[in-house]
Amino acid sequence: MDNDKNKRITVKDVAAALGISPSTVSRALSPEKQHLVSDRVIEMVEKKSEEMGYTANPMATALKRGATKTIGMMIPDILNPIFPPLVHEIQQLTNKLGYTLTLAYTENNQALALEEVKRLIARNVDGIILASAFRKDPTVDYCLDHGKPLVQVNRVIDNLASDQVLVDDREGIYQLFEHLYKLGHRHIAHIAGPNEISSGLSRRHAFISIADMFELPPDNAPVVLASAFTEAAGKLATKSLLEKHPEVTAVIAANDLLALGCIEELEAVGKAIPKDVSVTGFNDMPYLDWFRIPLTTVSLPQTQLGDQSVRMLFGQIRKESDSAFPRKVLLQPRLVVRKSTTKPRK
Repeated sequence: MDNDKNKRITVKDVAAALGISPSTVSRALSPEKQHLVSDRVIEMVEKKSEEMGYTANPMATALKRGATKTIGMMIPDILNPIFPPLVHEIQQLTNKLGYTLTLAYTENNQALALEEVKRLIARNVDGIILASAFRKDPTVDYCLDHGKPLVQVNRVIDNLASDQVLVDDREGIYQLFEHLYKLGHRHIAHIAGPNEISSGLSRRHAFISIADMFELPPDNAPVVLASAFTEAAGKLATKSLLEKHPEVTAVIAANDLLALGCIEELEAVGKAIPKDVSVTGFNDMPYLDWFRIPLTTVSLPQTQLGDQSVRMLFGQIRKESDSAFPRKVLLQPRLVVRKSTTKPRK
């Protein structure tokens, strides 16, 4: 008996009680479809629904209408401290708009990323914010093939297939390079991120171009490629760098985690930071100023990244006229000087 009391009354139950079809009940209860049935049927259905205690299932209604009030977001690595502030910013904004943010992690694995985006689309999320894209990425194609509103943030594919929100990597590398050059460094190396990730490639290209602008020959501005944006990869890349270029006095790493790995390896071989080698990162992840050697880096405008991503996504969801074509927004980083950089030894 208790089970019957707890049972949710459905459209089928109301239809059975009235001896009419469930579709007729649905039409009678839907403001958009009431014109398809008579006033007498509407009155009869509304009365019986109230007697039986029928209430519409908002999730089911949302699914039928193609809107679930949910946004999917995919990030590459939950352990990378740069992403939680961005997730927090986007969650705050989507919550204010009455939407729920559903988070997925790709672990920098394209096969897993594709499975995660398939799950998000199967749940009928209203749009997706993708912070995990590779330069060539089937997850982007899958979203576009299914007509799903999509914004790529920070990491993007090569072509402008959907809206993108980026940080100006060239400007960030320029600020770091100029800072070191003004301190007197003339042997400045770059630990580059993976080529298959847009920020890795664009920061490497920027470094090479800017070194040329400052008239440093390639031997004075060597580049070592890291296999991932991790401390371990930064440590290995620094070991390779020192074997070939022990004269280096400064290092610009493509992100903060690579910079931390670089510092670890430099200290392991007896180098003092920053007296022997100055080191910079990129991103300004949380708590860098708490470290034993606070890291010089460039700070990303996390609030703007989140705000622009949400604005662009909701422009697509609402089918606003100015969101008909893919757009790219480029945001400016800001130099943050700490204690990991100083003048080179004479």
